Amino acid sequence: MNRVAAEHRRTRTPESRSAAVDTLAHVVVGAQGGGEASGSQGPAPGRQPLELDIECFNGVSGPGGTKHRVTVHPDWSVTTPHDPEAERIAEAFGSYTSCVTHMERIVAAFRASFGILTRSERVPLGVGRGGSWQMGKGLSIVGCCRGTLFGGVGAAARHTRSPVHLAKQHKVPLKHLEAFLSAAAVTWGSWDGTPQVDHHIEHLVREPGGVGDLWRAGIHPDDIPSLAGVGAVVDEPLPVNFYLGLVYGSADHQWIAEVLAHRPDADTAAWLAWLDQPQTRATPEAWGQWIGFALSRADVLVAIKADLSAEYVHEVAFSNGWPPRAVAAQFVKWADAGCSLKAEHFHALKRHRVYAPRPSTRAIDSLRELVQQNPTLARRATGALPDRTELAVMLEILGNRHEVLTALLQGVRTVDDLDAYVKRAERTMR
Repeated sequence: MNRVAAEHRRTRTPESRSAAVDTLAHVVVGAQGGGEASGSQGPAPGRQPLELDIECFNGVSGPGGTKHRVTVHPDWSVTTPHDPEAERIAEAFGSYTSCVTHMERIVAAFRASFGILTRSERVPLGVGRGGSWQMGKGLSIVGCCRGTLFGGVGAAARHTRSPVHLAKQHKVPLKHLEAFLSAAAVTWGSWDGTPQVDHHIEHLVREPGGVGDLWRAGIHPDDIPSLAGVGAVVDEPLPVNFYLGLVYGSADHQWIAEVLAHRPDADTAAWLAWLDQPQTRATPEAWGQWIGFALSRADVLVAIKADLSAEYVHEVAFSNGWPPRAVAAQFVKWADAGCSLKAEHFHALKRHRVYAPRPSTRAIDSLRELVQQNPTLARRATGALPDRTELAVMLEILGNRHEVLTALLQGVRTVDDLDAYVKRAERTMR
């Protein structure tokens, strides 16, 4: 396990949590980041009443009227200096909307938003075009953020906590909600300020200020140790992008942990966390074996897409005395050109001293077209013509498509037939 993660788990106590300066950083969250339902969490720390000094919300003055005390009790009921029954009767007879009515609606909106504001609930965000971010399903609002692309996850998450978004989401007046949130921040602290956390948690994130970046992206500090546990085999702090991928990506956490065992590297961990549903494409063992060859990430993706066998790579490498990484790179190079080589193809390339083939998709396509359109070859062919892979290897050995066509016209059908064909051609040239 990551050493700093293990140390944090040993030293984390209720006393250290309660002694923290920052209130928001220690809102209780659940193991999966969902936290307690906002209804079970009181409006103030320690299930105490939330005491606010706020402008009167009557329909005449709105915010900016006379300030008075508002108390939101642990059960989320509200007390104001007004006579609630008298104001409701007046409102029913067509008088201005009462402060009591406005305040109850705002408190209901605050309660519904509480999990997002305190990061005890995660918001559904998704990656849009060009690495931009957008609201997830059910969160975007017409006339607010539907169709909007944000430059980063922090900006997108910040929008979900903004008074503008929350007011539209809960259908309450913006000016009232802004005033309430500002007053509540006196008790809770800044909704977007960087929290002060235990240094053990800070050491789980590689970048300086990374805990603050994750906080602004909607990830609570108490979630960081469990997320770091996914990359426990990596013996160094993990990057911010790794944590973001775990929360907002689609890669299975157990899959990531199993693949990382093959290459315990922090940057590899962050890359894996952002792959799109990788667990549906191949087993952790297959991914891990290809990552273990130390190829480029693009080459690993080609190998997985082509369903190449890492075991077969080792077989070919062993039988030819070649480094496995070099053979793996060749398999990928050929697969990228639409070819699937077998051991006999590698042996043929070796016999003809082609040690650094460069298969070209365009050149192979052109050769296939030339072969298919040659009327003489069509008449002479007594069986099936070579497939794409066979033609591609012949092209690497003979050098150009016309030489391949000549060989085919003389009866060559497999790369093994090239041995005799080349010898005859060499004798003729002498």
